[in-house]
Amino acid sequence: MNTQNLHTHRLFYGGGFNQVQVHDNSQLATEVLSQFELTGSEHDVVWRSWLGDDRIVALDERGNLYIWPFQSGVKVAVAPLLKLGLMPFKDVSLQGSTLWLMARRQGERFSEVRLFRIDLDSLQVTEYPPCEFDFVGGSMVALESGDFVFYQHSGKPGYKFRTHGLVRYAPQSGQTTPVSLTGKPAPETISVRETFFFHQRHGLALTANAESLRAVQSADGQTAYQFELQLIDFHRQQVRWSRPVRTLLPNQIADEYDCDELVEALDAIAGGDHSASHNDALQSFIECLTCVYLSDDGEQIWLAWQDGYVQCLSSQGELLSPLYQLQRVAPNGERASLSHWHDQLTILDVKNEGQEPANSILTLAIGDPEWATLWQVVLPTAAPVPLCEAAESKPVLCQRTHFDLQLPAPLMGTPMTSGQVDIPCGDLEEQGDRLASLERLNALMPAWQTYFERNIQAGHLFFAFVATQPGGDKVQSEKHFFPAVAAGSDEGRELLAELIEQFTRWPCASRLMGQAGAPVLADAVLSLIDRVEYLPVLARYFCAIGQQESALRYHLNRTLPAIREIHAGTSELTAFNQQLPPPWNNLDHTVVSTCDYDDEY
Repeated sequence: MNTQNLHTHRLFYGGGFNQVQVHDNSQLATEVLSQFELTGSEHDVVWRSWLGDDRIVALDERGNLYIWPFQSGVKVAVAPLLKLGLMPFKDVSLQGSTLWLMARRQGERFSEVRLFRIDLDSLQVTEYPPCEFDFVGGSMVALESGDFVFYQHSGKPGYKFRTHGLVRYAPQSGQTTPVSLTGKPAPETISVRETFFFHQRHGLALTANAESLRAVQSADGQTAYQFELQLIDFHRQQVRWSRPVRTLLPNQIADEYDCDELVEALDAIAGGDHSASHNDALQSFIECLTCVYLSDDGEQIWLAWQDGYVQCLSSQGELLSPLYQLQRVAPNGERASLSHWHDQLTILDVKNEGQEPANSILTLAIGDPEWATLWQVVLPTAAPVPLCEAAESKPVLCQRTHFDLQLPAPLMGTPMTSGQVDIPCGDLEEQGDRLASLERLNALMPAWQTYFERNIQAGHLFFAFVATQPGGDKVQSEKHFFPAVAAGSDEGRELLAELIEQFTRWPCASRLMGQAGAPVLADAVLSLIDRVEYLPVLARYFCAIGQQESALRYHLNRTLPAIREIHAGTSELTAFNQQLPPPWNNLDHTVVSTCDYDDEY
């Protein structure tokens, strides 16, 4: 099963069940072998794994446990075998056929986090007494002795209160053993970036030692700054090493408007002033390291920085590569930094190719995860060199990339039980890839019409647009995808109009609903309301769809008022109104919204 990987995605807008796909990566294009819908799972999947070669286990953060046999070429729904009712969920570890959870049952006191043991063969659940220690979620490591180790840190802003360490927990006796670690953790502020990079498989974590900040003079007399990176070994319960890995100039940390304030704060910290008023500047500095990627064998550590640089360390802290400056070809044909403006740079995957010393192929995401673009770069592996050596960085050119996802025709032509249909999209940020996905959707409409005419009990249809990538698939709902297509080109609007036109010819259109009670293709319709040439196809749409209360609420309160406001006083609007059946043509007909805060319907 080494070429068959499990991928999970879920539509966040409007609710949606988790989908688990089995991908075959043995060929150039990734093929979906099967898709399974986790019924009742509307929260994040916190664990998924193979159980042997023929079973799959998945757990969501509410404690819904799913175990099912793998079958190739199917799209089926899977019901939970256990419903533990957990909230909040803290951590999970799989040891053989035993799943260990750290969580709290709903209704218990917030502090009453306890250990759960689930035998995946018998489904027997064992609960342990509440733990009397707190820890950082997502830092659980199982030891061979049967004990567990967790990472702890104090969230207080004051310097003397900022401490971190490990805690060893023995479930059988309930005994806890705290272990202090050297250094200081990053101050806890509101941030979307990680500063604690944990790797459960190897029991390692990397984080900045926030008390190690130093100001150094560069060769040209400029002041630069550095901090030490710590490698924490959970199995040994100690800091394996702590050392500086890179110096940064102020303009590599913040934009020019904030540099003066940043320098003042960092100089004060380097001089021994640890006032909490400097925490924001310290956090900004530490967050320049945006990603740490550990190789499968645990021997290589790749670091990614917000200014578009990457470098490789050994597990012993040796520098295995130069500091690579990632570049792209700008629209004017010249080379430019891959990072436009201190962007989030994430390493999604590292593969080695060729004979030793092998080249490294890095797959990267640049930008906020919601709209990040994917790139690849081939980097030669170099011999170890001294850390923080004043060597020049090496520029390397990156190429845009995406991963092709293929769904066989039988899988594409069958919706999931909930009505969801996944449409592959190479890159959700590229208009050309979006158009290709929309063309594929249009081509499949006759197959779905046949499906719904034969399966009269099926009453929902909605689409999820999926871009597969290492580390986790990206997915967009119709709410995000259709407006982006319409705004991108005339061709996109024509494809949306063709999609709506096909749906108007379905005899079963009047009984179908979309996601979360919205009408089918409601966002495709909204994406065309500002163009007068599409009013005739929209009129046919309103003649075809049903008049369930949620459909009336959506279009009477949102779509039709917008159409009438945009095209007020035009002959096209008069013709549009004349084609509409009741109640769509009744200006006085209203449906009360179900919620005072409901801005969708």
